[in-house]
Amino acid sequence: MTVKTEDDATILAQNLELRNKEVEKAYNLLTQASRELLKSFEHQKYRTVIEVNHMQSGKESNLIKEFMTFFFNITLTRNRAGYNMIYLTFSEDAIAKFGARLYTRCLRVLFKHTMFDKGKISIEDSVRVNNPGQVENYFVNRLLNGENNFISIEVEPHQSN
Repeated sequence: MTVKTEDDATILAQNLELRNKEVEKAYNLLTQASRELLKSFEHQKYRTVIEVNHMQSGKESNLIKEFMTFFFNITLTRNRAGYNMIYLTFSEDAIAKFGARLYTRCLRVLFKHTMFDKGKISIEDSVRVNNPGQVENYFVNRLLNGENNFISIEVEPHQSN
């Protein structure tokens, strides 16, 4: 009698698929929570969200999705090894103008949705926090280009505290 067992490549592929699903789930939770962070701002430009689904762009790319605001950019991408990754880039100008409060809240939300819990797949190593950078220019350029079949623009409703 021959017993068939899964080879290492099959097991690794299954683990990679499960891990990538967990990373995408965390990305979706992160973007939902990030929307809530924006609702307290009075000005519409600070509550505007641009979402890009690169999988629908028709271009070959490692980028999967992007979530952009005036303050930060959250990117879901796939690295060369096939692992999904989440990158967070916060605006250095926003930190200078508004202080670090929103930045620290954003980091807390990021780590809340990506930290390792018992029984779950660890995705902590799939998160990268970039040094604060020039996010506004990229955001404004995307905003000026407008919506299309893979870019959506929305304004979160204002909620006073």
